[in-house]
Amino acid sequence: MKKLYPLKFVPNRKEKAWGSESWDLCGFEDDASVVSEGYLAENDLADILETYLGDLVGDGIFDWYNLHFPLLVKRLDIQDRLSVQVHPDDTVAGERFDAYGKSEFWYVLEAGPDARIYMGFKEDTDAGTLYKACQDGTAPTLLNAFTPRPGDCFFIPAGTVHAAGGGLKIAEIQEASDITFRLYDWGREFNPATRREMHLDEALDCIDYRKYDETACCCHLGSPAGDGVRVLVDAPQFVITSLPLTAPARIRPDSFKSCIVFQCTAGSLKVTFGSDSPDASEARDSYTLSAGETMLIPASLDEVLLVPTSDSAHVLQVHLPEPPKDDVYEGPEPEA
Repeated sequence: MKKLYPLKFVPNRKEKAWGSESWDLCGFEDDASVVSEGYLAENDLADILETYLGDLVGDGIFDWYNLHFPLLVKRLDIQDRLSVQVHPDDTVAGERFDAYGKSEFWYVLEAGPDARIYMGFKEDTDAGTLYKACQDGTAPTLLNAFTPRPGDCFFIPAGTVHAAGGGLKIAEIQEASDITFRLYDWGREFNPATRREMHLDEALDCIDYRKYDETACCCHLGSPAGDGVRVLVDAPQFVITSLPLTAPARIRPDSFKSCIVFQCTAGSLKVTFGSDSPDASEARDSYTLSAGETMLIPASLDEVLLVPTSDSAHVLQVHLPEPPKDDVYEGPEPEA
């Protein structure tokens, strides 16, 4: 079996009522991302995982998640308003849908002057108050409204009510789930021409009604490149690090015992492996990664070297934390 290498994928664009989204890294059987370069080109992520197992994602990660690739990486282009929505946690999603829950992370790439992100409640509230507000069109007034700038980022734990609109481009990293409960759709739900399925009743017992903790869940990095290496999220579902590149950086997947995902948010770089030389020109293999692109670094690679090829190169580095040793995973059952 041939050795794995850094994998890039063909984006899968999906049109939405509010704009569009690009699924850049997905392991869903019906939507699995297809490799774009190298000897694995035209193979999809689900098939590669089934062939390479722990060499792709890490032995401990594979033992825990089996053939489910646990991340979904997207880019959102939000022109109209995203519905006021919430996602269930792993327990609820597993019990009701035999699926993962959906905690997610947003990194703002671009924001128009009218852009807004609605995130969590201003004050503690309850199901009755929210239900009434969704029915009479005042639900957004219960939520914090942020005026985003490029580089802003938000961790959105499952159960957090949120929305967005006004011209935004967002890099999104999330659990591998597509379960969304819409609570309020800005009046579109009352128009037969624009009506989409709503899930208010199903959502009420999934929501965190506490006041949103802004200090714990959102931050501003100052610029798309940020102000130094910084851990943005350290959660059971994923760990995300802001990695500005002003010089070559060595990354060792074996130190994480996990595959690594790089989502390039600005500039460009070369990703090299197979050589001990810090000079990218002497490396045996080299792959480019530019703004808007995503790359999967297999766990079996000893080391990769990130070499910036433009000013202000920046990537989000994502890895999977070590699974619990004394627990039993209650997510989806593997398919036969």
